[in-house]
Amino acid sequence: MFDISALKSSQVSSLNIDEDFSFSSDDVKDTDIVRLENIHASGKIERIEETTYKLDLNIKGNMVLLCARSLEEVDYPLNITISENISEETSEDLPLITQNMLDLRSIVWENIVLEVPLRVIKEDASFITEGDGWNLVDEYKSQENSPFSELSNLLDMEGKE
Repeated sequence: MFDISALKSSQVSSLNIDEDFSFSSDDVKDTDIVRLENIHASGKIERIEETTYKLDLNIKGNMVLLCARSLEEVDYPLNITISENISEETSEDLPLITQNMLDLRSIVWENIVLEVPLRVIKEDASFITEGDGWNLVDEYKSQENSPFSELSNLLDMEGKE
């Protein structure tokens, strides 16, 4: 939570933001994110109307995701720029401003989640060909060892007659 009481009382025209954030494994549990590292938000917030504030924010850090081919961890750098108006009268379900506090963590989290790509592939990634109880079978080899291979031979012979 970020204190904006000085803005609300018109003591200052803007406040600088310079915050570090950490997100636990529970925070990223239901996402494609493995972990978040070195998340830093900097910028400013200013009051533009009685209950409306302008937020200019830059979020930098590193998101670790899994490679779609090899399931190895891939570093995905973050550099997100936010410029939006926030009102005290926004949604009552998840208000961003309560009393004199701005929920900066929620804003940072929402914007990070929006940046998660559909999939990432590590530059030197190779395909996984086997795992716990499975392996990738070449189509040609699978036909050779198939229980239907004898049936296939019979069908081939029937067509030649």
